Amino acid sequence: MATAVARAISGIVVTPGLWTTILVVAASGAGVVVWRISDPIGTAAERAPYRRFAVGLGIAGLGSALAIIAASTTMIAVGGIMMMLLFTEALTRLPSDGGRAARLRNALDGSFIGTCLLFTGWVLLGPNVGGPEVAVEYGLASVTAVVAAAMLGIGVVSAVRTTTYRRRHVLLVSGLGLVALAHVGILISTTGPASVWTCRVMVLLGAVGCVLAAGATYLARRYPGSAVAQPLPRVDAILALVPASLAAVSALIHAVAMGPLTVDAVLLGMVVVVTLSIRQLLAKMDVRHYAEEVADGEEYLRSVVAGSSDFITVLDENRRVRWQAVSSTWRIDSGSRDIIGSSFSDLVHPDDAADVDRYLSGLLAEPCRQRRIQIDARIRDADGVWRDTESTIADQRDVPQVNGLVVHTRDVGKRRSLERELAKLAYADSLTSLSNRRALLRTLEADVAGGSIPCTLLAIDLDGFKNVNDTQGHDIGDAVLKEVARRIKENLRPTDVAARLGGDEFAVLLWCDPENAYQIAERLRAVLAEPYQFDRQATVFLSTSIGLAGCSTADDVESMLRNADLALRSAKQGGKNRIESYDAEFEQRVRRRNTLEQALHGAIDRRELSLVYQPVISLPHRRIVGAEALMRWHHPELGAVSPAEFIPIVEEAGLSALFTAWTLDQVAERLAAWRAAGHQSWISMNLSPRQLHSQQFATNCAQALLQRGVPPGRLVVEVTEHDVAQDIDVLAAQLGTLRGTGVRIALDDFGAGYSSLGQLHRLPVDILKIDRNLVAGGDRGAAPLADVVVRLGERLGLAVIAEGVESQLQLDVVEQAGCGMVQGYLLFRPLAVDDIDLLLAQDAAIQRKSHLAIES
Repeated sequence: MATAVARAISGIVVTPGLWTTILVVAASGAGVVVWRISDPIGTAAERAPYRRFAVGLGIAGLGSALAIIAASTTMIAVGGIMMMLLFTEALTRLPSDGGRAARLRNALDGSFIGTCLLFTGWVLLGPNVGGPEVAVEYGLASVTAVVAAAMLGIGVVSAVRTTTYRRRHVLLVSGLGLVALAHVGILISTTGPASVWTCRVMVLLGAVGCVLAAGATYLARRYPGSAVAQPLPRVDAILALVPASLAAVSALIHAVAMGPLTVDAVLLGMVVVVTLSIRQLLAKMDVRHYAEEVADGEEYLRSVVAGSSDFITVLDENRRVRWQAVSSTWRIDSGSRDIIGSSFSDLVHPDDAADVDRYLSGLLAEPCRQRRIQIDARIRDADGVWRDTESTIADQRDVPQVNGLVVHTRDVGKRRSLERELAKLAYADSLTSLSNRRALLRTLEADVAGGSIPCTLLAIDLDGFKNVNDTQGHDIGDAVLKEVARRIKENLRPTDVAARLGGDEFAVLLWCDPENAYQIAERLRAVLAEPYQFDRQATVFLSTSIGLAGCSTADDVESMLRNADLALRSAKQGGKNRIESYDAEFEQRVRRRNTLEQALHGAIDRRELSLVYQPVISLPHRRIVGAEALMRWHHPELGAVSPAEFIPIVEEAGLSALFTAWTLDQVAERLAAWRAAGHQSWISMNLSPRQLHSQQFATNCAQALLQRGVPPGRLVVEVTEHDVAQDIDVLAAQLGTLRGTGVRIALDDFGAGYSSLGQLHRLPVDILKIDRNLVAGGDRGAAPLADVVVRLGERLGLAVIAEGVESQLQLDVVEQAGCGMVQGYLLFRPLAVDDIDLLLAQDAAIQRKSHLAIES
């Protein structure tokens, strides 16, 4: 049989034709297409396998072309072997985990699978000839078949184990496998007793394989798809088990049906055994390497856990400790040497056990796994000390290696202590240890807002405490504040809350109605008024003002604080050292004052201010010799605001300089207009007490008058007797400077203050204005003081004006006293600019008629 087959093989003449040409064109064309299409694919590493596939296909086409030219199957065999070796090397470079070691494992596993399949087919379907009788062509076909089987096995393994684009790689391996099988089939057909159509079918399979390879490359570029491929461990195991089983079964069948294996089958079986042995050796080396890595990892983990401050345990679904870390910087005391099997709830403080059970039950009942919760509880350590701990519990029941709750317990005692200290600093006054404003607000929000228990808030302020700091130093001031805090605390009930709001301001929250709170406030005021003695240093005496507001007077916490502050403000304004309760009317006055203060800013720019002029009449001729400029304010919403209401606000708001400058400008402009009209009248303006201390005011007056060509004597500046009675030396100097510019000085409200005749002699004054209270005495038939002032003015060479004349009797009295000028509502009320200009024009016309009558 073997001799007949050998003669048949040696007698075949190769005659390639159209079908072989089809394979040449398909392989060469596919190689060119794969090379061109792979240009835009990913990185250079991702393009490399496709470039090798293109070269392999080109070699296949070149070998087939040479076979046509040389009429030799050797060229087809050599080209096919080179092509498949390139395919094999490229397939091992498909993306997979593990680098070079993984490629080597894939190559060995693929070779094993391929040789097992080849062995199965060789034993069952191969020629039954001995090894020494095999011809050269038969040997080339055998080698080509071995290489093709190895390549196909490696391709399948690489496609299954690839980490990216698995579908594309499976299609590519299928195409390359068909090309390889076609080459082997063609060689066997040309070297054995096969039909022509068998050879043609193999050519078609090769062409189809080339098209599939080109199609896989096109898909790699056009439709990259998912870049992540999930592992297929079960398919991987089946790929190794099935070929090995087939090889064993085929050997058994051959032994039973045909007898012992031939030499070529034995050699092929030895290749399978050698491949398997090398793979097992590599697997043993991998296992040893992995075991070393695991041991190193365990040692690393043990070292990390040993140095950790966390106590790590694993709980089962019954909340019992199943595992604990080998070592930690502290240990849990369970009452026995080992906590394994103990319930986690039994390890915590009894007062915290209920909360721990509730949290753990909620975590275990939650269907969603991989959750984390945090539990704060006290746990006793090995020394029997209860520690403040924080446990982070991670649900790891979905992790098979764990299947429980992983608990990281850490000692947070120092942090809790720091938090308590920070809370103390945040809610306590550092000097007096009383509650601070933040703590008082928190108490009001928590216990007062919306509550039904009657309560009262006291706002306490130390009168004149600033003088203590200024005269005796801040050390004594701090000592006083500490003593005040001690006295307040000792005179309160345990449930009352005392707080220092800042500086010398204190507050007390009393849980009682305002009537009882008033009695407690009286006791506090008396206690705080007692002398403060510190060692041998000077004794400090202080009084206290207290504002009282009940919780029923406010709708919220802020309103309650504001009401207490308003009551304290009322106590301050009422003379200090007193207790005042909240008054809604006082609040309305304060609100109106604040509204006026805000509206005064910008009132000049909005043209809301104006000046009116009250004429000053000379006696007995009843002529207008001058006028007093009086400021008026008309608010667009509030209407006309009285000067008695807004002038003090101007002083306190620091706007007096601005308003005085505006008044001076208006008066200078009016004087210039009167002078142009031929009027000789003067205008007086009231000077702010603060302006008396300004060294620039005299200069400003001179410049304002000079710019408009007004003689300085036409301007009279009025200052009140009360103002000049304070710091008379400085004011006399300032008034002297002002008088030196030519401006005249009038002393207003004379007779109502406390200035002596000696002080009057020192003041640079030109005019005395008798206080209206002295003039009003004429209604009672006695006006001796007005007479005295007139006589005093004559002695000092000063002009005298009686102001506030509102009745004929008052006018008769001052006229009998010899007063030269009068001013009051009896004669003229304050007039607008147009009205007084008209009055001056009428008075000038009357004067001209009188002169003409005298001359005629």
